Amino acid sequence: MLSSFDASANTMTHKIDAIKTAMLAAQKMGDHLKEYDLAQAGLRLNPGDEFFQYCSVLALSRCNAKQRALDNFYSYKLHHSSNEYVRALEPRILKDLAFLEVNPAKAEPFADLDRERFRAAAVTYQKAFYDAGGHYSAINAATLYLFAGSPEISRELARVAIGIARSDKGLPFFPLATQAEAYLLLEKLPEARAAVREAARHHDKNLLTRARTYYQLKLICHFLQIDPEIVAPLLPETVIHYCGHIFDQHRPLSLQDEVVLVERIEKVVVENHCAIAYGSLAAGSDILFAETILKQGGELNVWLPFAADAYCDILVRPAGEQWAERFHRCLAQANTVSFATESDFLGEDTLFKYCADVAMGMAVMRASSLHSRVMQLAVWDQVMSDREWSTCANISKWKTLGHHSVIIESPVRLPQAVVRSFGRQHPAQRREPHAILFSDVRGFSKLNDSGVVWYFNELHPVLARVIDGFRSNVQHVDTWGDAIFLVANKASVAARIAAALNDAINTIDQSLLGLEQPLMMRIGLHYGPVYKLYDHLAQCATYASTDVTKTARIEPVTPPGEIFGTEPFVAMLELEGEGWARFEYAGTIPSAKGFGSFRMFHVSPRDQQTAWLCSLNGPELAPQEIAAEKMR
Repeated sequence: MLSSFDASANTMTHKIDAIKTAMLAAQKMGDHLKEYDLAQAGLRLNPGDEFFQYCSVLALSRCNAKQRALDNFYSYKLHHSSNEYVRALEPRILKDLAFLEVNPAKAEPFADLDRERFRAAAVTYQKAFYDAGGHYSAINAATLYLFAGSPEISRELARVAIGIARSDKGLPFFPLATQAEAYLLLEKLPEARAAVREAARHHDKNLLTRARTYYQLKLICHFLQIDPEIVAPLLPETVIHYCGHIFDQHRPLSLQDEVVLVERIEKVVVENHCAIAYGSLAAGSDILFAETILKQGGELNVWLPFAADAYCDILVRPAGEQWAERFHRCLAQANTVSFATESDFLGEDTLFKYCADVAMGMAVMRASSLHSRVMQLAVWDQVMSDREWSTCANISKWKTLGHHSVIIESPVRLPQAVVRSFGRQHPAQRREPHAILFSDVRGFSKLNDSGVVWYFNELHPVLARVIDGFRSNVQHVDTWGDAIFLVANKASVAARIAAALNDAINTIDQSLLGLEQPLMMRIGLHYGPVYKLYDHLAQCATYASTDVTKTARIEPVTPPGEIFGTEPFVAMLELEGEGWARFEYAGTIPSAKGFGSFRMFHVSPRDQQTAWLCSLNGPELAPQEIAAEKMR
């Protein structure tokens, strides 16, 4: 009979095994957010576990939190690990940090590169190669030396990598990918094309690995002015946003028409290798898309505008109980189910448009993280509609952003658009989606009276000038003490204000305050529906809603000097397409006063430089020394 200690140990082991299984599945599909959260859950169970430490750092790096990943790598002391794969994380993160300098969207993506960053990353990979002798380290060092401005060393390491890769008897994808990369560096295009095609035949279940390989090879092509189509076979997958007509009593769909429509959807999904999908789950087109993605073994990510039961009652069950059953089956099989707002549905159809915008932004963001194609699939009868949340409006919004839509013909065609009314409990008051900012100042409560006077006479005018620069796009500003509450029309406006406020307080002279730690801002950002109401006490307009309260609960858990944004906020930031900001996943973080836990992101300007260190350094070796190492 097991003792209580043994039973507890067995339960712990099962929990850890379950986390590892789920985490590896998330890794393969490139779901970095889930991967990081699972690694953190594993560390809470077993804080010293090197596997979970490794996966946590790796996931952070994949979430674009490169600097934080490197900091954690050193704090976990993983550079002292006896496992060479764990130690190899350091050069990998340094490589990723160096590649942050490259922006393929620019006309000259490689202008003004910090070659020393590439050189430092190249040296760490080169030392790893001499320690372990693998082709992975050799080829990465070769590529990094190319960007560091040392093409001769790059070519010599590429030749070495080819020789080692040809004798690798392990999984075929990796040595083939190494050879493809090396032949590109040597500008031997027929050989590179053949290696790419052969590599694409393997490792088809690991989207993330192929995506990372594809991106690096594509950058080499751009740098050497090679047509990037040569590497296209490595990443055929597409991330999609899906939308389409609801089929109910207003637009009935016969069983025969459903069969026809499913065939059309399956054809487009298969032809375009649609592997990851974002959208809602209304009766009809949405559910047919979701079922098709799941049937093809893809990843379904559902976004609902409000609670699932209320959504089902309004947009699913009226079409028939069979649609409600299919709705719940899709929810159960979905990779993620998220809600654009935690507040109630009060009859405002603006929530549907807001939710569609967030789903579109998440699709664009996921495709960006994988460097894959993104497109929209829509079932549409080509009937124009001026309704903000119609299929027509979703298609128009997507195309306005410069993305491609594939229109799947609806088998049911009506002479005019269907207009559905959900009834408004509060017709005189409507919530409208806005960007919301809350901030406070760490250290304000420690100011003496002269410090408070300094704050309002010296710092406040500086902060006011910052906001004045965006005043035409700001709907509301309120302040009490050190707190700022701001509502703006766009996520990018709120993000720019947040960054400018941070810069302002960080650059002002605080030496007269006599504080042990400088004043620093904590800024929380969210995007959600808000009411414009009348404040009878202040006798002026104000903004309020559950989502305003949510933002107020995010700001206190934001680290001093940082800007945190919610998932809807960064989705809208991505959807607006200005490319100004960078966001790095911070994890699922509990908010203040038990308001709930939310996926949070660090938000910063894309051009913001960070100081960074590496544990390995030294000059690169000359080509003759590489040749000597090869013969050793």
